[in-house]
Amino acid sequence: MSGPAIPQVSVIVPTLDRPVELGHALASVVGQQGIDRGELEVIVVNDGGAPIEAVIAEARDHRLTVTSVTHPRQLGLPSARNTGLDRARGRYVAFLDDDDVFLPRHLATALAGLDSTRADGVVMTCLVTDHRVDPALPVREAVVWDVGFDPLLLEACNLFPVHTAVVRRPATARLDPALPAIEDWDFWLRLTREHGYRVTRLREPTVVYHRVPQVTSMIGAVAGDAPAMAEFSVLVRRIWSRWPATTARSARFRLYSGIMYWQVLGHLATGTQPNPHYYLRSLEAIEHAWRDPSAEPDLIDRLTQTVRGDDADDQHVA
Repeated sequence: MSGPAIPQVSVIVPTLDRPVELGHALASVVGQQGIDRGELEVIVVNDGGAPIEAVIAEARDHRLTVTSVTHPRQLGLPSARNTGLDRARGRYVAFLDDDDVFLPRHLATALAGLDSTRADGVVMTCLVTDHRVDPALPVREAVVWDVGFDPLLLEACNLFPVHTAVVRRPATARLDPALPAIEDWDFWLRLTREHGYRVTRLREPTVVYHRVPQVTSMIGAVAGDAPAMAEFSVLVRRIWSRWPATTARSARFRLYSGIMYWQVLGHLATGTQPNPHYYLRSLEAIEHAWRDPSAEPDLIDRLTQTVRGDDADDQHVA
């Protein structure tokens, strides 16, 4: 007798004490269109939080294959994702945090892109909102995260949120449990530089990244807290030290990224709040100068204006 069919995609969902949001995240997987539910599996990793059996049962009632794993104590987000990778059986893996959602065509679009490009991974466009949305309805008042991908520019800065990527399931590569943040950036560098992953960009918005002000996280804290920003900058330099730049150009663009962080730290140290979308807007400016060398001489001034929010227009209807 043959064993169970191998799923096309394993969706890894780490969670910690957010049962309502977890239910919404799993519902967005249930709502995927253009892909048979039998081609999906979800691995929910409860990182030492309260029981989530009722949420898992509801997802299974909708014929979603869900494996639930509970850590006996909180081990951190990288370890939770690693547990998911260890349990995954799919040809590809996708990551979904418990407070974010996939739009209905996310996985089907990603799989089609993987098939047509023969790449090892695809990165999708992301919609960023400061309020929770129903993925079954049109998304309004969202900031569009639409940054191009280049493996050399990835050496300078993290180019995309974790749940925008769908990649071939790695056999051995894992996230670093010692990193309290930007562990996903370290993971993408490991895949592209040590494991030869070829990643391509699909410019279609298929995921929603909820940046709700009341939700605490290190990434959220760095937008409004000088000590957190300083700690985050140390982590960035740690990544740069771990993965030395392979070209003079990527090394130079690391300096621009560093200038961005110093600009933000300067604002926070003097009690001035930077543009809340400083990272995305700065990333857009850096990526534009990467593609168009004629824009590089003005990049520092552009970063200054962006962090300050002089000409920020951060609400775009998707």
